[in-house]
Amino acid sequence: MSSSATSPFISRIPAAARLIYVSTEASLPDNLLPNSLPTWIARHYAGEGGGDRGRLPLPERAAVRAWLAQEGIDSQTDVVVYDAGNGSSAARAWWVLNWAGHHRVAILDGGLKSGNPEAAAAEPTVFTSHGSFQSITSEEIGQNPQGFLLVDARGTSAFDGDGSAPAHLPGAINIPMALLQDAEGKLLPYSQRKGLVDEFNLKQRDRPLVIYCGSGNAAAWLAAALQDLDIDPTLYVGSWSAWSARQA
Repeated sequence: MSSSATSPFISRIPAAARLIYVSTEASLPDNLLPNSLPTWIARHYAGEGGGDRGRLPLPERAAVRAWLAQEGIDSQTDVVVYDAGNGSSAARAWWVLNWAGHHRVAILDGGLKSGNPEAAAAEPTVFTSHGSFQSITSEEIGQNPQGFLLVDARGTSAFDGDGSAPAHLPGAINIPMALLQDAEGKLLPYSQRKGLVDEFNLKQRDRPLVIYCGSGNAAAWLAAALQDLDIDPTLYVGSWSAWSARQA
């Protein structure tokens, strides 16, 4: 990854950008930002789940490219994704679109909760994602879990479980995505995130960094939050929903 990588989170929407709302619910909120294209996690950013595939496995790249083309979104279109929750759904969309080959994607920091963001100045904002956007399978991790720096982006209670059975991947450390958010659910400043990166030694080069969560959404947010810190993690999209089924 380039050391000049910038954060994909933005607070001002470029006038020419295409807005994409990302939902996990069947119904849509009444206060969507104007001219937003509604999309759904299960329909647009995931394949058919179940069993050891996990709840939300990756879709086919061709399917993602097809619906983008159908909506008139091409390689020169700046896209801004947002959601009404904690940002993890929008981050999932950001990651999948990049993985499918569309790299002009930004995440609206704070999402719908941030209100109607001020439009950017007339000078267009160009944002290009950096990173490899690589994924990894349960089988690849299972061959040697100790060979990876495994980071679980779920909350502490989910990571710990109730103590009756394993609740996370062997050897994983817990860095909840909320740890990198402020009280309003927005991205912490660079200096604070860098402090956490140093604290958890995420830049160690002896093992590849793999991020996971429950079904790939919070992990995608954490990956986005690390992008401007010269960290290029691999995403375990199947996450705990796939790993736990594999262990059953």
